[in-house]
Amino acid sequence: MEALKRKVLPRRYSMKDGSTDYDNYDEADEETQKHLQKEFAEAEKHGWAEGKPGSFLNRLIAHGNKKTEEELRRSAANLQGGSSSS
Repeated sequence: MEALKRKVLPRRYSMKDGSTDYDNYDEADEETQKHLQKEFAEAEKHGWAEGKPGSFLNRLIAHGNKKTEEELRRSAANLQGGSSSS
């Protein structure tokens, strides 16, 4: 039954969990969303492009940037590997 719940029900990230594993969640719970909205507003007010340093928003953005950089590296490696065999 638990396996079925995990497949069917979206997992919600909560700041209360204390987890830094942002990959295994489909969305954030309501409290976390409200907190992020406040952090967005504060970051915009102070001109912080990636949120207040050390904030939850900042950690989420850094995590996303890291994942994107890794994906770009893999893509570049695949392209180089594919072009050398031509």
